[in-house]
Amino acid sequence: MWARKKTLHGVACAFFFLAAMVAFSGHSLAGEASGFASGVSDGDTFYMVIDGKSTRLRLAEVDAPEKKQPFGRRSEQSLRALLGERPITVTWDKVDRYGRPIVQVYAEGVDVNAEQVGRGFAWVYRRYAKNPRLYVLENGARLERRGLWADPSPVEPWIWRKAGRKKEG
Repeated sequence: MWARKKTLHGVACAFFFLAAMVAFSGHSLAGEASGFASGVSDGDTFYMVIDGKSTRLRLAEVDAPEKKQPFGRRSEQSLRALLGERPITVTWDKVDRYGRPIVQVYAEGVDVNAEQVGRGFAWVYRRYAKNPRLYVLENGARLERRGLWADPSPVEPWIWRKAGRKKEG
């Protein structure tokens, strides 16, 4: 009986969490928008006005160095240059736990997500990546020591964040 109640409680919590994410994010789980980037936070996060609201967006399938990591600022600069003042199109089918749509971005036909990896300013986010081309681009950047691969021992952002949390707690 206890296990059944616990399972039902877990299902109910998951349902309400999902409903809250959709309600509070202001976006459906899937969508498309066109416009211009209005700001860049770091190498994998930027802002765009969608439906009249400034919306924080996260690049899909990639993970860029954090700002305080080596190459963090360079990664941010690379994304800013890619987005520039040119029209962009974003598509998404997921919203993360922070309410950010997880987007695929194209700027005048350029796959921005893939370009960040190819330039060596983002890793393939192995936990979520489905596009095999990203692995080829990352390997090329690594072999040619582009961007963060010039560092003799780069640390993946997900490992760097985990190490930071351990220090804090």
